[in-house]
Amino acid sequence: MSQPPTTSDQPGYFDRGITTLHQFVFTLLLHKKAVEFIRDHKPWRGMDRLGWVLWVMAISGALLSFQFFQGLFHTIKEIQVSQLSFSAGIASTISFEKLAWIAQGSRKYLIMIVLALVVFYTIQRTLETLIGRKPELSTKAFIGAQFRIVNSTILAWVLETIARFLVVNLALGMLGFEWLKEPTGFLIQSYFLGFTMVDNYHECFGLKVSQSEKRTRKAAVGVAIATGMVAHALMHVPLIGAFAATMIGAVAATLAMERFAPVLEEERVVLIAERKKERPKAPSDVQSSQ
Repeated sequence: MSQPPTTSDQPGYFDRGITTLHQFVFTLLLHKKAVEFIRDHKPWRGMDRLGWVLWVMAISGALLSFQFFQGLFHTIKEIQVSQLSFSAGIASTISFEKLAWIAQGSRKYLIMIVLALVVFYTIQRTLETLIGRKPELSTKAFIGAQFRIVNSTILAWVLETIARFLVVNLALGMLGFEWLKEPTGFLIQSYFLGFTMVDNYHECFGLKVSQSEKRTRKAAVGVAIATGMVAHALMHVPLIGAFAATMIGAVAATLAMERFAPVLEEERVVLIAERKKERPKAPSDVQSSQ
């Protein structure tokens, strides 16, 4: 498995772009493997331990997915009643401005908050199957995961808003690249949605949110964009879309991170020591203390 670049050996912009593109394409293709993984290993087993919380998540996720579907259906209806030519109707009606409820809104992050425990549980079970990592499924861990997703989604929403303003509205607007605004905005919002899933992967290894954001930005941009992009599409599926987006996205993100940027024990020791503001311990010391 490949390792993330170190600070002393950072690739150039061109090499990093090629790496990001490779990650993006590979992660997109991994979603098929993620579906097969879910079918074969059934990572949802044991989720019933959440009891009534699971039912609240299921109903809330279904309602949110239905709202996404309603917005898409309304947009398609606009095309059908348009007096313009079919191609012109699509160009004018299906635009990111008219799909602001998905491109710029915070509803996608609300789905992540509502189904946070699905993502956390699925990633834990996926890591158990892939590398034999014992899952942490205590009540304390679940509560921590719920608070964690709130923090990471708020961070993602704030950073997405800033990035859209600086890159899309300011930079591209000043340069006159109007045609790049919408696809660039879509890539930005896909990245930050994907980051919330990658952050759940990092959480399993003890990284705090700021460390996770930095590591994702340096070593897993393509993974985050592809994961977020597919999750957006799945969220449009009525009723089951939210569950499908979070569960498939969680497995795909885990498979991709284990392929491109696994958290190795040596790195984990350093990151945890940095988090605790103490001198790094040897891996054997950390294992013996657990």
